[in-house]
This record gives sequence, C-alpha cells and structure tokens, in this order.
Amino acid sequence: MRPSADSLLVWTGASCVYGCAACPIDAAVSPAAADGTALHRRLVAISDREGRLVLLVGGEPFLRSDVLRLLATIRADGCQPGVVTTGVALGSAQVRDKLRRAGLAYLRVQVFGCGETHDAAVSVPGAYAKIITGLRDWLSEGDGRCDVDVGLTLRGRPADGAAREIEQLARDIGSAEVQIALNDETDGGIGQREAAAALHHWNDDAGRPLLAFEGMAEAAEPASCMTIPLPGFTFVGAVPRASCLGVGEEIAARSEALARRTRSNSFNFVRSGATVPFHHTADACTAYRVDEDTERSLWLVGDDADNLVGYVTDTGDFEPHEIARIKDEWSHIFVDRAAAGVLDDFREGMRRVLPDPTCDACANRDGCARRFRVVAGQPFAAEESWIADYVVHLRGRVFDVGCGEQLYRDEIVPLVRAGSMSYTGLDPDEPSLDEWRAILPEGRFIRGGIEEYRGAPASYDRLLCLRSLNHVIDLDEAIARMAYVLKPGGQLLIVETTPFAMLRQAEQVAAADRARRAGHQHFRNVTSEDVLAYVHRRSLKVLHHHPVGLSTTNEWILLLEK
Repeated sequence: MRPSADSLLVWTGASCVYGCAACPIDAAVSPAAADGTALHRRLVAISDREGRLVLLVGGEPFLRSDVLRLLATIRADGCQPGVVTTGVALGSAQVRDKLRRAGLAYLRVQVFGCGETHDAAVSVPGAYAKIITGLRDWLSEGDGRCDVDVGLTLRGRPADGAAREIEQLARDIGSAEVQIALNDETDGGIGQREAAAALHHWNDDAGRPLLAFEGMAEAAEPASCMTIPLPGFTFVGAVPRASCLGVGEEIAARSEALARRTRSNSFNFVRSGATVPFHHTADACTAYRVDEDTERSLWLVGDDADNLVGYVTDTGDFEPHEIARIKDEWSHIFVDRAAAGVLDDFREGMRRVLPDPTCDACANRDGCARRFRVVAGQPFAAEESWIADYVVHLRGRVFDVGCGEQLYRDEIVPLVRAGSMSYTGLDPDEPSLDEWRAILPEGRFIRGGIEEYRGAPASYDRLLCLRSLNHVIDLDEAIARMAYVLKPGGQLLIVETTPFAMLRQAEQVAAADRARRAGHQHFRNVTSEDVLAYVHRRSLKVLHHHPVGLSTTNEWILLLEK
C-alpha cells in the first residue's frame, strides 16, 4: 500500500546517513514520539487505526538501533509499517530478511540522480550502485506484498537530461513492480514539467516501472501522465513537515487540489432546428451544404422519414480529439428517450445511434457532419447480461466497492438471504447507503472511499467495483487496497464506462442539469487499457477483458484474479 491522506508519519529523529546540510527537516523537534512505548500509546489512542499505513521517516530511520522494534510496534497495533530511506541498509541480506519478517508494507528509496549524479549529490562515491544492488535484491527476494517507490529528485535538470535519467533508472531497477516518483526542487518544477511532456506515453508500457509526478502544476499535466495526490499527512509526532519525502507543503497543497478536480463523463448534442431532406442515396443527400461545424454536429435519421434532423454540441468539457473519439471513432452516442430529461434508466431510457453506412461512399463525406441511425433494442444488453450472470453466481464473502446505486439487487438479495453470500458494501454517499440498508438489512454497509478502507488482508472471496473506479481519488491506491483485501485465488470484477454523448432536446438538457447528480462527477475517464498497467503491478491476472470500441458500447469489463 502507498501513502494516502490518512497515513501517519513518525519522525525517527535520526540524522540522514549523508548528513546533507541543506535538509529542511527541523532537527530541533523532539523525537520522543518515535520511542517504542510512546509510539504504542499514540497509536492505540487512534480509534480508526486498523490497516493505516504508518511511515518511519528521518533523516535515515535505519540509523536507529530500535528501528525494527518500531516497525514491530506498528504492526502489533494493527497498522501497516512503511519506511522512507536512502536505501543503503538494503545492501544487508540480514536487514532485508528482518524487514520482510516485520511485514513491511511500503518502502521508499530516495535518489538524486543516476550513478555519479547521485554520488556527487550525497558526497559518497559508489552510493548509487550500492542502493540499486540492495533494491534489486529486495525485489528479487520479495513476494509482491510490499509496495516500492523510488523517489527521483531532478533539481531542475532539462527535459532531455531528465528523460535519459528516468530511462536509465528504470533500466537499473529492472522491474515493473516499482513506481518512480518524480519530484523537482526548483520553483515551478521546470525539469519535471518538461520530463512529463517528453515521456507522456511512458505508462502505456506495462513492462516499465510506473512513472508518477509529485505536485506538478495543473497546467503542465499531460493528458496521459499520472500525478500523485500528495496527502496532508497526519503526524504521530509533532513534526510540521517531512521534506525528505521530496515534497514541500505548497507543492502538496497544489497536488491535493489537482487530485480532487472533477470532470464530466458526458456531453449533449442538442437539437439545433436545422433539417435537410432525407434521401436514400449518398449522391442525392444535401446535408454537406449546411454550414455547420462538422466536428461538433451530426445529422440524425429520425422518426421523421422526410428529413434529417440536425444536432450540435457546445461542450467545453472535452477537447476536439475527445469529441472525435466519442463521435467518429467509437460512436458512443445515445438518444435520451426519457420525457423528463432525467436519465434514471440506462437500459430502457437510452438507445444507441451508429453511423449510417450510406455515408461511407459519399464523395462529400469529409466536409459533412455525417448522419446516424438509431439502433433498436437495449444498448447495453450484452454487457449487462454478462455482468448479471457473473453476479448471480457469486458465493462466499463479497465486498462491493461503490455499492450505492446497485443495479443488481435482484441477483444479490436472494443470495444473501439464502446464506450463499456474505455482503459488505462500501460507498461515500450516505443517502444511497440508507436506501440499500432498507432493502438489504442483512448486509453490512460502510460509509467511505476505498482509499480509506481498513479491512483485514485477504479477507474477501470476491470484490465488485461496478462503475465506481472513475470516482476514486487515487486510482493506484484504490486498486492496491482492493488487491490487499482479496484472498489469493479470489476475483475482482471491475466495470466502468468511458465518456459518451446524449442526443437531447433543449428542455431535456435543462431538466438533466437540475438532477441531483448532474454536473462533474468523475475524477477521470479511464479505459480498460489504462487500468491494465495498475493491475499488473498488483499481481492480478486478467481472466476476461471486454474493452470499448465501435462494435461495443462505452461500458468495459475486467475480471481479475489474485
């Protein structure tokens, strides 16, 4: 598990093994909180400590003779131990073995460059080689239960140098199980922003370490890069900050705000009033003559057999390439059939539209918005049939992440009441939980997000995450937590949707905007392919993959096994 907003930090009071004079940690703060007895008293006083990550930070925690006892105290008090270190101690096989027996859940090693760059920064020749050797030994001997980050500080290096350094570090580490956390000590993170732009396709390769950017300004974030939502840590001791994590308070605040930014998952094509005569052949069609923005409009072959009806979007939530993907590449466009304009039944309230094949042979196709036809029948019938069939065969202990708007109650309730399933639901929305509790009083319901959930390891046979993944704040942490509570051999079903467009009348748009859940609801809009890189890093095997595309709807499915 990786640090999150409710992680606890313990300053060990130990000086850094390198003794850098510029280290901003306040050495005058008493390290009493890191004493084993005092630490125990503080931890047991926290009512919701179960499963929390507690990090030992310094300086260098391994300079303390009682560091292993501190880790054991954290574990004994129901928390998950982690450590932030220079990595020098990993060179000892005895230390590695003891850390494994202590149940270390998180390890962060900080470097200031590759090879001689790091050695020069810490004034210790050969330090980098020793760190990498110890880290590789730790990874080769491990069982994947400890999450590993390597923090790389750029110190304002230019983009080409930073990109080469990241590539070199990835080669030196030699494992995709590690996350490289990039940070930049310069004002504005110039090197970090340039490196992000140069390496924006990095995370598409699941064979590489995941690359993340700490505290990068919003304007600099490439669409496909990952940023770390740096938390405002709660300190077990009295330490006001932990700059050796590579994070300043201002940067952390910026990143937290970025992580909580929401975005829309859909937009509207609104009936414009424009019409042109309907013709069965492309040669006779005159739709291309209408002066419309072809990227932001379309023609619908509707109920009016005599005319094509024009629709146009003024969305500012999606870039042109995103609109083109939704409309032209995937045609994830649906007609809103609800009279009130409030979409509360996605099975019967929507009908998909697909490109009219008549346009394929049209000589004016490139200069026309193109016409679409309504497809009869429930658009999600194939996907929903598969999901419902999976749910009805669930047995054992089931954990439902984001259970609030449960669409499979008819399948779940009989299983719980028959004793075939023990059901636990997790959701941050209390009204949704209250509704679910009234229907299924035999279930167990918890208010909160998966990132804060403190469940016992390997405690569930099956996990459901149905249309909830885009709502979590920290995607990597969410998948890590789900994998953590899943039993070996257990299965995790993830179902999610990609952005789509609705064909609506103006009055339907107005009614939909007044709905309780209208507006921006998602933190991201990921595809199944986006999620695979995170899945592979959690030792989850793909059993079934149903991606989105033109031949499917915008609902994708991943069935995973631990």
